[in-house]
Amino acid sequence: MTIIFGLLSAFSYGYADFVGALAAKRIRAVAATTYSFSVGLLIALVLSVFVGADYSAQTIQAGIYAGICSAIAISCLYAALALGPISIVSPLTAVVSAVIPVIFDVVAGQELSSFAVVAVILILIAVVLVGFVPGDKVQLPSLPAFVYSIGAGLGFSGIFVFLDSTGSDSGLAALVVMRVVGLVLLIAGLLVLWLRQPKKPFIESLTDWKLAGLVILAGMGDVLGNVTFLIATRSGALAIAAVLTALYPVGTILLARVFLKERIALSQGAGIVLALGACALLAAG
Repeated sequence: MTIIFGLLSAFSYGYADFVGALAAKRIRAVAATTYSFSVGLLIALVLSVFVGADYSAQTIQAGIYAGICSAIAISCLYAALALGPISIVSPLTAVVSAVIPVIFDVVAGQELSSFAVVAVILILIAVVLVGFVPGDKVQLPSLPAFVYSIGAGLGFSGIFVFLDSTGSDSGLAALVVMRVVGLVLLIAGLLVLWLRQPKKPFIESLTDWKLAGLVILAGMGDVLGNVTFLIATRSGALAIAAVLTALYPVGTILLARVFLKERIALSQGAGIVLALGACALLAAG
């Protein structure tokens, strides 16, 4: 269960990033994220009716912390990607988002089999290979880009840790709270940007059905990634769920290859094969 839903979480996040990036090319990234967060919140509320949601004090607290982490993660990620290079800051963020939950889980007393330890290491290597796009002139990130990348990774790892801290009987309560808090912080960020540049619109409108469709798909992918991660971590170790979820660049790259005809570099192909082998090793262990 953990392996299956961890991979589903990775693909959901990957496809959400893909369609979200397409939407962000047409409107501001923070506006696209605000719209997708709104869609995700509506979906989470609907799912919570069927799955259930127990809003205990501990669950609400975990959801608030996860929501703060989500706002930090997204803000830092956009800043890091803007500074670049994407081929380095993206895998760096993914690796940090996986390593911290692994350390947290092991320190908390989670025992991993030898197969699992080897698989975790291989998956982390695979993430770097998949995210890194080689070139003749590979530019190292500046200090601010490096700091933002680490901040984004810490933010995403915080989401994983706080969602994992909720009990299985809480349903989707923490997820709903997290998205409410994240949406409020995103709107606050938009307000700050608008106050600095009042001549620009507070938030761009969805000008056509294609753009609206991209935003809806991004929101669906994001919340499905959250839900499948919850299922993965509640059925197994946080460390395993986190490193599998960190494979989300694989989904983004494969979708870009299919729909945008982008070339997959040899190192990226090797990373995908290595990831599949590591997942098989996890299943065997």
